[in-house]
Amino acid sequence: MLDEALSSRKSRHLNHFRSDGTDRGDPGFGGVTLRQSALSCVFPGEVDLSTEFLGARLSAPLFLAPITGGTPEGADFNRAAAQSAIRLRLPMATGSLRMFFEHPGTFETYNVNAHRELPLFFGNLGPAAALGLGPERVREACDRLHMDGLFLYFNHAQELAQPAREHEPFDPDLLPEFITRFGAPVIIKETGMGFSSSDIFTISKWPIAALDTSGAGGTNFYLVEQDESIDSQDETREIPLQMGIPTALVIHMASRHNIRIIGSGGVRTGLDMAKALCLGADLVSFAAPLVRAWHRDPADGIHAWITSRLNQLRSVMSLCGTPTIDALKRHPRTLDTRFTETI
Repeated sequence: MLDEALSSRKSRHLNHFRSDGTDRGDPGFGGVTLRQSALSCVFPGEVDLSTEFLGARLSAPLFLAPITGGTPEGADFNRAAAQSAIRLRLPMATGSLRMFFEHPGTFETYNVNAHRELPLFFGNLGPAAALGLGPERVREACDRLHMDGLFLYFNHAQELAQPAREHEPFDPDLLPEFITRFGAPVIIKETGMGFSSSDIFTISKWPIAALDTSGAGGTNFYLVEQDESIDSQDETREIPLQMGIPTALVIHMASRHNIRIIGSGGVRTGLDMAKALCLGADLVSFAAPLVRAWHRDPADGIHAWITSRLNQLRSVMSLCGTPTIDALKRHPRTLDTRFTETI
Protein backbone atom coordinates (compact mmCIF):
# COMPACT_ATOMS: atom_id res chain seq x y z
CA MET A 1 0.00 0.00 0.00
CA LEU A 2 1.29 3.45 -0.93
CA ASP A 3 2.59 5.54 1.96
CA GLU A 4 -0.04 8.29 1.72
CA ALA A 5 1.75 10.56 4.20
CA LEU A 6 5.02 10.43 2.26
CA SER A 7 3.25 10.80 -1.08
CA SER A 8 1.26 13.78 0.18
CA ARG A 9 4.41 15.41 1.54
CA LYS A 10 6.19 15.02 -1.80
CA SER A 11 3.23 16.56 -3.62
CA ARG A 12 3.22 19.50 -1.23
CA HIS A 13 6.94 19.96 -1.86
CA LEU A 14 6.21 20.73 -5.51
CA ASN A 15 3.53 23.23 -4.52
CA HIS A 16 6.03 25.03 -2.28
CA PHE A 17 7.99 25.98 -5.39
CA ARG A 18 5.18 28.07 -6.90
CA SER A 19 7.03 31.09 -5.50
CA ASP A 20 10.64 31.81 -4.55
CA GLY A 21 9.75 31.65 -0.85
CA THR A 22 11.84 28.50 -0.45
CA ASP A 23 15.07 30.36 -1.26
CA ARG A 24 17.08 31.54 1.71
CA GLY A 25 20.46 33.22 2.12
CA ASP A 26 23.10 34.60 -0.21
CA PRO A 27 24.84 32.20 -2.62
CA GLY A 28 27.88 34.47 -2.66
CA PHE A 29 28.12 35.22 -6.37
CA GLY A 30 28.10 38.94 -5.56
CA GLY A 31 31.64 38.46 -4.27
CA VAL A 32 32.86 37.47 -7.73
CA THR A 33 33.63 40.02 -10.46
CA LEU A 34 34.30 38.82 -13.99
CA ARG A 35 36.66 40.92 -16.09
CA GLN A 36 34.73 42.49 -18.95
CA SER A 37 36.62 43.00 -22.20
CA ALA A 38 35.97 46.28 -24.03
CA LEU A 39 37.92 44.84 -26.97
CA SER A 40 35.82 41.68 -27.26
CA CYS A 41 34.94 40.68 -30.80
CA VAL A 42 32.84 37.72 -29.64
CA PHE A 43 29.11 38.02 -30.29
CA PRO A 44 26.47 35.91 -28.47
CA GLY A 45 25.59 33.97 -31.60
CA GLU A 46 29.22 32.87 -31.94
CA VAL A 47 29.51 31.49 -28.40
CA ASP A 48 29.82 27.70 -28.15
CA LEU A 49 28.32 26.44 -24.89
CA SER A 50 28.96 22.75 -25.56
CA THR A 51 31.00 20.72 -23.12
CA GLU A 52 31.74 17.15 -22.08
CA PHE A 53 30.84 15.52 -18.78
CA LEU A 54 31.35 11.87 -17.80
CA GLY A 55 31.90 10.95 -21.42
CA ALA A 56 28.72 12.59 -22.70
CA ARG A 57 28.71 15.55 -25.07
CA LEU A 58 26.29 18.21 -23.81
CA SER A 59 24.93 21.30 -25.53
CA ALA A 60 25.64 23.40 -22.43
CA PRO A 61 27.23 23.03 -18.97
CA LEU A 62 23.90 22.46 -17.25
CA PHE A 63 22.45 19.55 -15.26
CA LEU A 64 18.72 19.50 -14.50
CA ALA A 65 18.86 18.76 -10.78
CA PRO A 66 16.99 15.99 -8.95
CA ILE A 67 13.81 17.20 -7.30
CA THR A 68 10.84 14.80 -7.42
CA GLY A 69 9.28 11.46 -8.29
CA GLY A 70 6.90 8.89 -6.87
CA THR A 71 3.68 10.90 -7.27
CA PRO A 72 1.40 11.80 -10.20
CA GLU A 73 2.57 15.42 -10.01
CA GLY A 74 6.17 14.27 -9.87
CA ALA A 75 5.62 12.11 -12.94
CA ASP A 76 4.22 15.07 -14.88
CA PHE A 77 7.16 17.26 -13.92
CA ASN A 78 9.77 14.59 -14.71
CA ARG A 79 8.24 14.00 -18.15
CA ALA A 80 8.24 17.72 -18.92
CA ALA A 81 11.82 18.08 -17.69
CA ALA A 82 12.94 15.07 -19.73
CA GLN A 83 11.33 16.44 -22.89
CA SER A 84 13.25 19.69 -22.45
CA ALA A 85 16.49 17.90 -21.57
CA ILE A 86 16.23 15.70 -24.66
CA ARG A 87 15.37 18.66 -26.87
CA LEU A 88 18.31 20.69 -25.53
CA ARG A 89 20.66 17.71 -25.07
CA LEU A 90 21.17 18.21 -21.35
CA PRO A 91 21.51 15.70 -18.49
CA MET A 92 18.88 15.34 -15.77
CA ALA A 93 18.06 13.41 -12.61
CA THR A 94 14.89 12.38 -10.83
CA GLY A 95 14.13 12.94 -7.17
CA SER A 96 14.61 10.33 -4.47
CA LEU A 97 14.07 6.71 -5.52
CA ARG A 98 12.90 5.85 -2.01
CA MET A 99 9.25 5.78 -3.12
CA PHE A 100 10.12 3.37 -5.92
CA PHE A 101 11.85 0.94 -3.57
CA GLU A 102 9.00 1.06 -1.06
CA HIS A 103 6.25 1.11 -3.70
CA PRO A 104 7.37 -0.42 -7.04
CA GLY A 105 4.09 0.71 -8.60
CA THR A 106 5.55 4.22 -8.80
CA PHE A 107 8.01 3.02 -11.47
CA GLU A 108 6.46 5.08 -14.26
CA THR A 109 6.87 8.33 -12.33
CA TYR A 110 10.64 7.91 -12.76
CA ASN A 111 10.66 6.12 -16.13
CA VAL A 112 11.39 9.02 -18.49
CA ASN A 113 14.38 7.58 -20.36
CA ALA A 114 12.85 4.43 -21.81
CA HIS A 115 14.25 5.21 -25.27
CA ARG A 116 17.65 6.27 -23.89
CA GLU A 117 17.41 9.70 -25.48
CA LEU A 118 18.90 11.63 -22.55
CA PRO A 119 22.67 12.21 -22.77
CA LEU A 120 22.92 11.38 -19.04
CA PHE A 121 20.18 10.28 -16.64
CA PHE A 122 20.74 9.85 -12.90
CA GLY A 123 18.75 8.62 -9.93
CA ASN A 124 18.87 10.05 -6.43
CA LEU A 125 18.90 8.41 -2.99
CA GLY A 126 19.87 9.20 0.58
CA PRO A 127 23.01 7.49 1.94
CA ALA A 128 21.18 5.65 4.73
CA ALA A 129 18.65 4.21 2.29
CA ALA A 130 21.36 3.33 -0.22
CA LEU A 131 23.46 1.51 2.38
CA GLY A 132 20.39 -0.29 3.69
CA LEU A 133 19.38 -1.50 0.24
CA GLY A 134 22.90 -2.37 -0.84
CA PRO A 135 24.73 -1.44 -4.05
CA GLU A 136 23.51 -4.41 -6.08
CA ARG A 137 19.83 -3.71 -5.48
CA VAL A 138 20.24 0.01 -6.13
CA ARG A 139 22.17 -0.66 -9.34
CA GLU A 140 19.49 -3.08 -10.51
CA ALA A 141 16.82 -0.39 -10.05
CA CYS A 142 18.92 2.20 -11.87
CA ASP A 143 19.47 -0.21 -14.75
CA ARG A 144 15.72 -0.87 -15.01
CA LEU A 145 15.18 2.87 -15.32
CA HIS A 146 18.01 3.26 -17.86
CA MET A 147 19.93 5.47 -15.46
CA ASP A 148 23.62 6.12 -15.97
CA GLY A 149 24.43 6.81 -12.33
CA LEU A 150 23.24 7.98 -8.94
CA PHE A 151 23.22 11.07 -6.76
CA LEU A 152 23.70 10.40 -3.05
CA TYR A 153 22.18 13.34 -1.21
CA PHE A 154 23.04 14.54 2.29
CA ASN A 155 20.12 16.29 3.99
CA HIS A 156 20.78 16.39 7.72
CA ALA A 157 19.15 19.81 8.14
CA GLN A 158 16.07 18.76 6.19
CA GLU A 159 15.67 15.66 8.35
CA LEU A 160 15.54 17.85 11.46
CA ALA A 161 12.28 19.25 10.12
CA GLN A 162 10.68 16.03 8.90
CA PRO A 163 7.77 14.38 10.76
CA ALA A 164 8.77 13.21 14.24
CA ARG A 165 12.22 14.54 13.40
CA GLU A 166 13.11 11.20 11.92
CA HIS A 167 16.79 10.77 11.25
CA GLU A 168 18.26 7.73 9.55
CA PRO A 169 21.80 7.33 10.90
CA PHE A 170 24.52 5.94 8.67
CA ASP A 171 28.28 5.54 8.71
CA PRO A 172 29.94 7.71 6.02
CA ASP A 173 32.98 5.43 6.14
CA LEU A 174 30.87 2.75 4.43
CA LEU A 175 30.14 4.88 1.38
CA PRO A 176 33.42 4.39 -0.54
CA GLU A 177 32.81 0.64 -0.66
CA PHE A 178 29.19 1.17 -1.69
CA ILE A 179 30.28 3.48 -4.50
CA THR A 180 32.90 1.02 -5.73
CA ARG A 181 30.48 -1.92 -5.68
CA PHE A 182 27.70 0.13 -7.29
CA GLY A 183 29.86 0.18 -10.41
CA ALA A 184 28.46 3.31 -12.06
CA PRO A 185 29.11 7.04 -11.56
CA VAL A 186 28.06 8.43 -8.18
CA ILE A 187 27.70 12.15 -7.48
CA ILE A 188 27.63 13.38 -3.89
CA LYS A 189 25.33 16.33 -3.22
CA GLU A 190 23.95 18.42 -0.39
CA THR A 191 20.43 19.87 -0.20
CA GLY A 192 20.94 23.55 0.42
CA MET A 193 23.55 23.78 3.19
CA GLY A 194 26.77 23.19 1.25
CA PHE A 195 29.96 21.36 2.24
CA SER A 196 32.78 22.52 4.52
CA SER A 197 36.43 22.33 3.50
CA SER A 198 36.91 19.27 5.72
CA ASP A 199 33.82 17.62 4.17
CA ILE A 200 35.23 18.26 0.72
CA PHE A 201 38.64 16.89 1.68
CA THR A 202 37.07 13.66 2.95
CA ILE A 203 34.72 13.24 -0.01
CA SER A 204 37.52 13.96 -2.51
CA LYS A 205 39.18 10.71 -1.36
CA TRP A 206 36.09 8.68 -2.27
CA PRO A 207 35.73 7.12 -5.77
CA ILE A 208 33.08 9.67 -6.80
CA ALA A 209 32.26 11.01 -10.25
CA ALA A 210 31.58 14.55 -9.02
CA LEU A 211 30.57 16.75 -6.10
CA ASP A 212 27.36 18.80 -6.34
CA THR A 213 27.80 21.80 -4.02
CA SER A 214 24.11 22.58 -3.29
CA GLY A 215 25.24 25.45 -1.11
CA ALA A 216 23.32 28.02 0.89
CA GLY A 217 21.57 30.72 -1.09
CA GLY A 218 19.11 28.62 -3.07
CA THR A 219 16.34 26.26 -2.03
CA ASN A 220 16.47 25.45 1.66
CA PHE A 221 14.76 22.10 2.18
CA TYR A 222 14.60 22.65 5.91
CA LEU A 223 12.37 25.61 5.08
CA VAL A 224 10.28 23.47 2.71
CA GLU A 225 9.70 20.89 5.44
CA GLN A 226 9.36 23.05 8.53
CA ASP A 227 6.04 24.70 7.67
CA GLU A 228 4.42 21.29 7.82
CA SER A 229 6.12 19.63 10.72
CA ILE A 230 7.68 22.02 13.25
CA ASP A 231 5.77 23.77 15.98
CA SER A 232 5.82 27.50 15.28
CA GLN A 233 6.75 28.05 18.92
CA ASP A 234 9.82 25.80 18.67
CA GLU A 235 12.72 28.08 19.56
CA THR A 236 15.14 25.97 17.49
CA ARG A 237 13.23 26.27 14.20
CA GLU A 238 15.16 29.29 12.88
CA ILE A 239 18.67 28.00 13.63
CA PRO A 240 19.25 25.95 10.43
CA LEU A 241 17.96 28.89 8.38
CA GLN A 242 20.83 30.99 9.72
CA MET A 243 23.47 28.42 8.80
CA GLY A 244 24.91 26.91 5.64
CA ILE A 245 27.93 27.67 3.45
CA PRO A 246 27.39 29.89 0.38
CA THR A 247 27.51 28.12 -2.95
CA ALA A 248 30.24 30.29 -4.46
CA LEU A 249 32.53 29.58 -1.51
CA VAL A 250 31.88 25.82 -1.70
CA ILE A 251 32.78 25.83 -5.41
CA HIS A 252 35.94 27.82 -4.67
CA MET A 253 37.02 25.41 -1.91
CA ALA A 254 36.19 22.33 -3.99
CA SER A 255 38.21 23.65 -6.93
CA ARG A 256 41.38 23.04 -4.92
CA HIS A 257 40.78 19.30 -5.20
CA ASN A 258 41.00 17.01 -8.20
CA ILE A 259 37.27 16.41 -8.49
CA ARG A 260 34.54 17.36 -10.94
CA ILE A 261 32.20 20.01 -9.58
CA ILE A 262 28.55 20.77 -10.21
CA GLY A 263 27.76 24.25 -8.92
CA SER A 264 24.26 24.47 -7.47
CA GLY A 265 22.43 26.43 -4.82
CA GLY A 266 21.01 29.81 -5.78
CA VAL A 267 22.15 29.71 -9.41
CA ARG A 268 19.40 31.80 -10.99
CA THR A 269 20.86 33.83 -13.88
CA GLY A 270 23.30 33.46 -16.73
CA LEU A 271 25.72 35.65 -14.80
CA ASP A 272 25.48 33.28 -11.80
CA MET A 273 26.22 30.41 -14.17
CA ALA A 274 29.26 32.16 -15.62
CA LYS A 275 30.64 33.00 -12.18
CA ALA A 276 30.18 29.41 -10.97
CA LEU A 277 32.04 28.08 -14.01
CA CYS A 278 34.80 30.66 -13.64
CA LEU A 279 35.21 29.63 -9.98
CA GLY A 280 35.84 26.04 -11.02
CA ALA A 281 32.50 24.31 -11.60
CA ASP A 282 32.33 21.93 -14.56
CA LEU A 283 28.55 22.20 -14.77
CA VAL A 284 25.88 24.21 -12.99
CA SER A 285 22.53 22.95 -11.80
CA PHE A 286 19.15 24.12 -10.59
CA ALA A 287 15.73 22.64 -9.89
CA ALA A 288 13.40 25.06 -8.07
CA PRO A 289 13.28 27.59 -10.95
CA LEU A 290 12.33 24.76 -13.28
CA VAL A 291 9.45 23.70 -11.03
CA ARG A 292 8.23 27.30 -10.87
CA ALA A 293 8.44 27.57 -14.66
CA TRP A 294 6.54 24.29 -15.01
CA HIS A 295 3.79 25.50 -12.68
CA ARG A 296 3.38 28.62 -14.84
CA ASP A 297 3.42 26.74 -18.15
CA PRO A 298 3.39 22.91 -17.96
CA ALA A 299 3.85 22.54 -21.70
CA ASP A 300 6.81 24.80 -22.42
CA GLY A 301 7.81 26.63 -19.23
CA ILE A 302 10.91 24.56 -18.47
CA HIS A 303 12.30 24.82 -21.99
CA ALA A 304 11.66 28.57 -22.12
CA TRP A 305 13.30 29.21 -18.74
CA ILE A 306 16.41 27.20 -19.58
CA THR A 307 16.72 28.82 -23.00
CA SER A 308 16.54 32.30 -21.50
CA ARG A 309 19.33 31.50 -19.01
CA LEU A 310 21.53 29.99 -21.69
CA ASN A 311 21.04 33.14 -23.76
CA GLN A 312 22.05 35.19 -20.71
CA LEU A 313 25.17 33.04 -20.37
CA ARG A 314 26.03 33.67 -24.03
CA SER A 315 25.71 37.42 -23.43
CA VAL A 316 28.04 37.27 -20.42
CA MET A 317 30.59 35.26 -22.37
CA SER A 318 30.36 37.74 -25.23
CA LEU A 319 31.13 40.62 -22.86
CA CYS A 320 34.07 38.67 -21.41
CA GLY A 321 35.40 37.81 -24.85
CA THR A 322 35.26 34.08 -24.13
CA PRO A 323 33.88 32.06 -27.07
CA THR A 324 33.93 28.66 -25.33
CA ILE A 325 33.32 27.18 -21.89
CA ASP A 326 37.00 26.28 -21.57
CA ALA A 327 37.93 29.91 -22.26
CA LEU A 328 35.42 31.10 -19.66
CA LYS A 329 36.85 28.75 -17.03
CA ARG A 330 40.29 30.32 -17.59
CA HIS A 331 38.97 33.89 -17.61
CA PRO A 332 40.32 36.33 -14.97
CA ARG A 333 38.04 37.12 -12.03
CA THR A 334 38.35 39.12 -8.85
CA LEU A 335 37.17 37.72 -5.51
CA ASP A 336 36.25 39.69 -2.41
CA THR A 337 37.59 38.98 1.06
CA ARG A 338 35.09 36.25 1.91
CA PHE A 339 36.98 33.92 -0.43
CA THR A 340 40.11 34.16 1.70
CA GLU A 341 38.29 32.28 4.44
CA THR A 342 38.26 28.50 4.80
CA ILE A 343 35.16 27.07 6.43
